[in-house]
Amino acid sequence: MRQRDELELLNSRIVVVLGAILVAFAILVFGFWRHQIAQSPYYQGLAERNRIRDIPLEAPRGKIYDRERRIIADNRPSWNLTLTREDSPRSPEETIAILAAGLDATEEEMLDRLDRRRSSPEYQSILLYEDLSLADIAFVEARGFELPEISLSFQPRRRYEGAELAAHVLGYVGEVTQAELSGDEFGDRKAGDIVGRFGLERQYDALLQGTDGTRLVLVNNFGREMEVLGELKPVPGKDLVTTLDLDLQRAAEMALGDRTGVAVAILPATGEVLALASRPAFDPTLFARGILPEEWDALVSDPRDPFQNRAIQNRFSPGSVFKIFMTAAALEEHVVTSDVAILCQGGKVFYGNRFDCWSAGHGHVSLLDALVHSCNVFFYTLGDQLGIDRISAYATMMGLGQRTGIDLPGEDAGIMPSAEWKMRTTGDRWYPGETISVSIGQGPVSVTPLQLTYAVGGLAVGGVLNQPHLVNPEFLRQAGLEVPALRSETYPVAADTVALVQRALWGVVNDAGTGTRARVDGFDVAGKTGTAQVVRKDAYSAEFEDHAWFIGFAPYDAPEIAVGVFVESGGHGGSAAAPVAQAILQTYFDKKSARLTRNRTPEMARND
Repeated sequence: MRQRDELELLNSRIVVVLGAILVAFAILVFGFWRHQIAQSPYYQGLAERNRIRDIPLEAPRGKIYDRERRIIADNRPSWNLTLTREDSPRSPEETIAILAAGLDATEEEMLDRLDRRRSSPEYQSILLYEDLSLADIAFVEARGFELPEISLSFQPRRRYEGAELAAHVLGYVGEVTQAELSGDEFGDRKAGDIVGRFGLERQYDALLQGTDGTRLVLVNNFGREMEVLGELKPVPGKDLVTTLDLDLQRAAEMALGDRTGVAVAILPATGEVLALASRPAFDPTLFARGILPEEWDALVSDPRDPFQNRAIQNRFSPGSVFKIFMTAAALEEHVVTSDVAILCQGGKVFYGNRFDCWSAGHGHVSLLDALVHSCNVFFYTLGDQLGIDRISAYATMMGLGQRTGIDLPGEDAGIMPSAEWKMRTTGDRWYPGETISVSIGQGPVSVTPLQLTYAVGGLAVGGVLNQPHLVNPEFLRQAGLEVPALRSETYPVAADTVALVQRALWGVVNDAGTGTRARVDGFDVAGKTGTAQVVRKDAYSAEFEDHAWFIGFAPYDAPEIAVGVFVESGGHGGSAAAPVAQAILQTYFDKKSARLTRNRTPEMARND
């Protein structure tokens, strides 16, 4: 009996042991199946990554040219330092400590880059330091075997030919942010991509941005590259040819100097922008190489705001330049004729308030003389007769109070007030006395320098507004972009009206007017100066110098080019703004004369 119990106990133990063995064997079989069959692709991928690495090849951005195919922005070679944590013989912090001893980059800078990408897979490279110097490259190469986890990667980096030249037109580039990656504009990009941030770089980023390539390399167990297995070459971005003329752009910026202001030159017959200068400016190269904290702080703390493109983003009172539009409106509405004279005694009372002229008195002045000598009393009278709504309707028709449509981001529309506008914006009615200030370009009326130049140029060529642009849409269509045609609008204006405006503005420059410093020998320049008050005269101090305007075109009777200059706190348009316009026009006509001379045939010379 006892033997049988012991035998049964032994059998039960054997069954338990065999069951445990079977369970263990089943677990082993399941584990083998799971790892070797079910998860085979996963582990195969890990093995491949240990053996084969995918190195991204960044595509260079397209070049940017001026109208004569001179390079404004292109690319230069640079090398970046990257870290691959997978299979590293030491911690990333230890690697960075070794690198910081021999590189210009600080340990804090590299640790910050590491922390931002620490959650990414270990096999993905992390950018630690950009744009290494030759000394930095030598230091890294000398430690290649000691630090197999680091490597150098090539990157084309943006180069701008003229430092601050045309900075607000070109813009700058920078690394796409995480917030931008989750938006629509840059949703198709990846972390680390370089994108346009401002100006043409942003406006035409899709065109300038190329397609990155990749290189497959075989690495050993130390992470060293042994063999290139294949390469998909990057596709460079498409080049951009602009309408800018670098000679005129340089002339504009040099003439403005260190003053805060704007200079614009356009071809009113086509809308092509030849020059667009905004001062102060910034150097886009700082962003291409990676702007330093102290450089960024200096730019953002500058009270003159060098990032602001004053040509299209700031609006100012047009001052006496607005009298050009008043003249056209009064003639078209038959409020005045060219032979009517109005008495100016240094001021006039309207609605119980005296409005002064800038002069002690012009005497009896005709419309033409009033525009040449900028008689305020004459235009106060015209404004009172026209009324705000007719003034607003004509000024809007002639291009004010609306965006020009230039192909740059952030354009302001300006303000052209009317009775409806005031009621909508303030809830109050328009008072007739307010019209008196508007009639000489003061009060709520405000324009951008580009808008005012565009509008005066459109009137000078007979009432045609051609959309200002920096890149011809036909060029863009040939590059594969779908873009709308340029806008061209005409408005009714009598030839006699245009002729009187042209003749009067010729007198401003050439007949003892206020714009004589814009004169170019041998060419008939027309223009109008303007002074926009910053504060009331009774609150005047040197700190609040008036703004200075000059808007002109040439030749006066067949305009080819229109220029606009605005100098903040410049004082008088004739002394501050007109010389800048003269520098631009002189450059334009010097180039034109040189072209005509080059193109002259011997037969033409004999016929002189």
